[in-house]
Amino acid sequence: MRIFQLNTFCGIKSTGRITTEIAKLVAADGGECLIGYGAGEVPSELEYYAYRIGTPIERKIHGGMRKLFDAEGYGSHIGTKQLISKMNQFKPQLVHLHNIHGCYLNHEMLFQYLNDIAVPVVWTLHDCWSFTGHCAYFDYAQCDKWQTHCHHCPQQSSYPINIGLDGSSRNYHHKKRMFTKLKNLTFVPPCEWMKEPLSKSFMSDYEVRTIVNGVNLAVFKPSENDIRKRYHIDRKHIVLSAASEWDARKGLRYLLEASKQLGDDYQFVVIGLSGEQVKALPSDFIGITHTDSTEDLVAWYTAADCFANPTMEDNMPMVNLEALGCGTPIAVFRTGGCPEAVDESCGIVVDKEDVPSLAQAIETLCHSSHKMQADCLKRSKLFDSEKTFLAYLDLYKELCK
Repeated sequence: MRIFQLNTFCGIKSTGRITTEIAKLVAADGGECLIGYGAGEVPSELEYYAYRIGTPIERKIHGGMRKLFDAEGYGSHIGTKQLISKMNQFKPQLVHLHNIHGCYLNHEMLFQYLNDIAVPVVWTLHDCWSFTGHCAYFDYAQCDKWQTHCHHCPQQSSYPINIGLDGSSRNYHHKKRMFTKLKNLTFVPPCEWMKEPLSKSFMSDYEVRTIVNGVNLAVFKPSENDIRKRYHIDRKHIVLSAASEWDARKGLRYLLEASKQLGDDYQFVVIGLSGEQVKALPSDFIGITHTDSTEDLVAWYTAADCFANPTMEDNMPMVNLEALGCGTPIAVFRTGGCPEAVDESCGIVVDKEDVPSLAQAIETLCHSSHKMQADCLKRSKLFDSEKTFLAYLDLYKELCK
């Protein structure tokens, strides 16, 4: 099999790691896999699978178009033309889309090409962007315009950020026209929750197969480390939170409120903050900006007594699964696919915005962390990438017959 994947990142961040794990499985099965990506640096050991789309300058221009005119997917003509040439050389039997937003692809050119070559297309939905006029999620804004036709978007200031013209109506029409042209398209949500909004969208007529996100348990496993020593954390309970970007929907304010209800025995650590957010944290918080160091992430997951994810809307966050792989119980809000990651043996689910219950969950898990480690590791095996991503191989083979 020859599989061509497309994603914003390759080998880094949650979606980028998913693409390379799939690529390794394809290669181990005797196939070939190439990953077209638009941003970030690829770890040297994974460069074999990577093809960089466009240039940083073209991506900046595209980013400006998005920020001023809500024009995600309307730029990157040169990079997409070169990508199509590369794909023609590679001759894929199947194309696997992941996140195609990120200012690195021209969507009109890409989907016209996919329509022309008529190979099967698999699209893993890491968020809801594909069937809205602008946003990646809509629960937080309590908006259901995406079910009929987006307009006057209430989330222009949320990712993907736009400070200029509202293009949500145009974008919705454009996506619906482009995406529904494909005849052989299969959507893959990574959790059961996403099947419901997908069924209410303009994509509802397509085949849907749920394949849960997989985590590499050979990497995300308990480790010996000196994180506590490095950060001078003595015998306090470590409450860890991590995200690629801490915007309003990620719920940082709920962590801040929960910390006030807990004593001095708790050390909150937040990874993925901007420099300004780190400066604004209370003195009893440890704030860490973005890191691509898997070793550091594993060290923090292992050292933590509890992983708290207060996200207000999400799909199936990889950070939850990575924490379980390192033996750490998790506390999550009842939103999106978050509850699907845990059962009562390895975590606690509380209602959204219920800070007292979140604080109580953190306290309970911190005091039971060592007892729950074995159950966390057992639960994590349900999300072992070696097993979950084999479902992609089976799907590829089925569609390529």
